[in-house]
Amino acid sequence: MKKLFILLALTAHLAAQAQSEGFRTFSLKQAIEYGVQNNISAKNAKLGEREAKARNHELLSMGLPQINGNFDYTYYIIKPTSPAFSASFDVSSLSNLPPPFDGLASAFPKKFYIALHNNIGTGVNLTQMVYDTRFFIGIQTFKKLIQVSQLQTALTEQDVRYNIIKGYSQTQSAKEILRYLDSSMVILNKLMVDTRATYQAGLIEENDVDRLELGVSNLQSQINNTKNLYELSLASLKYNMGLHLTDNIALTDDINSLRSQMNEVMPDNFDPAQRVENELLQAAMELKNFDRKQKKAGYYPSLTALANLGAGAQTDRFSNIGHIDSRTWYSQSYVGFTLRVPIYDGGQKEASVKQAKIELEKAKNDLENFQTQSTLQVNAAKVTFGNNLGEEQNAKRSMTLNNKIFGKTQIKFKEGVSSSFELIQTQQDQTTNMIRYYNAVRSVLESRADLDKALGIK
Repeated sequence: MKKLFILLALTAHLAAQAQSEGFRTFSLKQAIEYGVQNNISAKNAKLGEREAKARNHELLSMGLPQINGNFDYTYYIIKPTSPAFSASFDVSSLSNLPPPFDGLASAFPKKFYIALHNNIGTGVNLTQMVYDTRFFIGIQTFKKLIQVSQLQTALTEQDVRYNIIKGYSQTQSAKEILRYLDSSMVILNKLMVDTRATYQAGLIEENDVDRLELGVSNLQSQINNTKNLYELSLASLKYNMGLHLTDNIALTDDINSLRSQMNEVMPDNFDPAQRVENELLQAAMELKNFDRKQKKAGYYPSLTALANLGAGAQTDRFSNIGHIDSRTWYSQSYVGFTLRVPIYDGGQKEASVKQAKIELEKAKNDLENFQTQSTLQVNAAKVTFGNNLGEEQNAKRSMTLNNKIFGKTQIKFKEGVSSSFELIQTQQDQTTNMIRYYNAVRSVLESRADLDKALGIK
């Protein structure tokens, strides 16, 4: 009971210590879920969805009433006159009248001004689009763009899952190889110690000790290389998950667990419509068609209604602005509409419509090409997956046989029946076949991920 209490206390202490250090554990499923939420590309794709929705709202607002207020102040340094009005009221002939009417000429100004020095104007303008074919086509276009942004997010998340699966497999494969190399190092170090003692007793030659030391040195070099590969794979996995490279994490699914979870069933049928890329290309084709309609709509008229309510005032002295009252202000208001009818643009619209039709044809060709290409990708992925399954079986048999041979050679070497050369050779063969096997398992997992991606499995 006491031992159990100590064990529980130690476990709780280690868990608390790991939590305080920010240490996190991830299964493959948890790593994928975390990466989909925190990978930078995935986060940007979600922001792209929000941006598309905001742009759609911006377009819709163009079809709503547009209300603007204004306040204007103008100071005329030289007051504008009306030459036509002045000429119409030429009063110079009044000076020829007999007294007392001859003074009437001086009573009339020589120039008629159409504005005073200080002018104030204020008002509210209202415009409302009544009919514009391009606007309604634009609404359809932006709805499709929202769908495209959602598909882009799905495609990005698929790539994130794919990269995490491959990174997780590579990391755990390197970790398993490292574990076996460390185990082999323990065995080889013990053999070297025993062999050195036997040599010092004069029972074997120094050449046997040298061979074992060389074997230990070569094995240590393999361990160092595998450690570097493991660290690099782990850093790449953290990046794809959206973690900081300095974060402390542990992966709970080992390579054997990943292999047991993998689906070995080879698919019989494939439909390109399963791929997100196929949906994206179809959406691109529809967008090209909307663009063609948009350019063609340039031939159609547009109608806009407008209304205005405003007022203004004038005075010769700026100091009088504060004393302007309702009697001084003059009001104005109007309603109307603007009809714009395209007549001739030198063939610009016709050229743009032709270009849009060509772009639509290219989009159709891209879709057809992808459907053929994706079928080839699936066939190639199925062949690679099948070959890797076969390589895995062969590597497993070779590793099992080599482990058996190495175990017997160890016993023979200890009994003095086998030479150190044979022992080192079998040990190196064991290491080579063990690395071959776990690389084969990793290749099976990666090729299955390639096949799932080619099939469009989400």
